[in-house]
Amino acid sequence: MLTMKKVPMFGATAHNVKRLYETAFPVEQRVPFWSLRLRSNMNGMEIVAYYDEDVFCGFACLLATEKAVYLYYIAVADDQRNKGYGTQILDDLKQRYPEKTIALDIEARDPRANDNEKRAARRAFYLKNGFKASGYGFKDGGLFEIMVFGEKLEEPKAYAVLIDRLAFGLTHTNVRPMSEVKSKSRK
Repeated sequence: MLTMKKVPMFGATAHNVKRLYETAFPVEQRVPFWSLRLRSNMNGMEIVAYYDEDVFCGFACLLATEKAVYLYYIAVADDQRNKGYGTQILDDLKQRYPEKTIALDIEARDPRANDNEKRAARRAFYLKNGFKASGYGFKDGGLFEIMVFGEKLEEPKAYAVLIDRLAFGLTHTNVRPMSEVKSKSRK
């Protein structure tokens, strides 16, 4: 059974999370890890590590607000994949935030992308775990689709506000219906 630990600024847990963060996400999709740690425990943002007894299994970085939780990053350690830990992490988040919408973004499927099979598998994983397409997305280098567990948020701007909190509001993400985002990316 998984146990959750808040990630401290320093120590073995922080080191495990940093190593996984840097290998699981492409550099263009990451903010500096020191910045993530600094922001954790600020205004609803947290980084949590998951362990099965003393074995590090994965982590989640999220922002919890009054109505929603935005899952910025979730990853399972390479040597712990395909053991059900990703589902257990999502289940933990669903139990911790039962009245809130949980939202996240994934790279949209693209037949031209080298990793399209991985993208499709990632989307299938979230669908299997009760998430559904929100109908919204955005461009940030590539095309991203927003998925939700629970009720969709009222408007695209609600997702943008959550996403932009990762950068202290210094960025502006233009969230729009996926049909608009896809048509603009083809031009």
